[in-house]
Amino acid sequence: MLILSLALSGVVAAANSSKSFPTTEPAPVPYTSSVTSTYLLPPSGAGFIVGYYINPSVTPLSKINFTELEKSGITDIYVRVSNDNYASILPDAKKRADAVGIKTHAWVFPGFRYAPEVAGMNIGVHLDVETYDMPSYIPEIKAMQEATQGVTFSLCVKPEIWDGNQYYNRIVPLCDYIVPMLYIGDYPHGLSGLKYWAWIYNILYPRKIVAGLQTYQSYQNTTPVSQNTLYSQIRAVQPNTRGVILFRYGLSNFSD
Repeated sequence: MLILSLALSGVVAAANSSKSFPTTEPAPVPYTSSVTSTYLLPPSGAGFIVGYYINPSVTPLSKINFTELEKSGITDIYVRVSNDNYASILPDAKKRADAVGIKTHAWVFPGFRYAPEVAGMNIGVHLDVETYDMPSYIPEIKAMQEATQGVTFSLCVKPEIWDGNQYYNRIVPLCDYIVPMLYIGDYPHGLSGLKYWAWIYNILYPRKIVAGLQTYQSYQNTTPVSQNTLYSQIRAVQPNTRGVILFRYGLSNFSD
């Protein structure tokens, strides 16, 4: 209990800091262990999400082998759409994903106006809110939560503490899960830090965290990390998260 109290007191102190980290940190040294490319991801039946961010404007859906995605362990896709193109992209994405048993989510940014229509397609809504002023977005988050009753509503946000106070305590009740961008190529945390903070988040927000993992070296170096490195990161957070979402398809050695 003493160790936990000290850890949580450190979290509170850090949360009161406005310091943010630049995205110019050196690329992490690839983690090596006994993990190999034959490491099996948790089966979808176990409820562990293994998601992929997909941007159709970069990688057309027609170029993606959804059968291979499912075989590699992907359970969910998060497809980037806007007000202008959601109606043309999402039905195709859902059809392809449904055919292999993968769930579809619309990956949107603030200002997206068609959450009710997306929910009516039986597609989840994933709101990407990367901000240093989270309280100002809470009314929009609340409105989108209300508009998406019956489907999964999730939030992608900057990592609490790693990047200042992101007010997780205020937004956790407004969504099914939060996806902190735990990109160890862009923050001063290695694999041990990733594992530690997944543990802390799960203590503070039980069953509310799905880890966002970076599939490439850093913002400054988009060379994909090895498949073993990704598996190592997944293993590090697995005990304390509901799943992972990989950013992104097309910049990855996971199954591209």
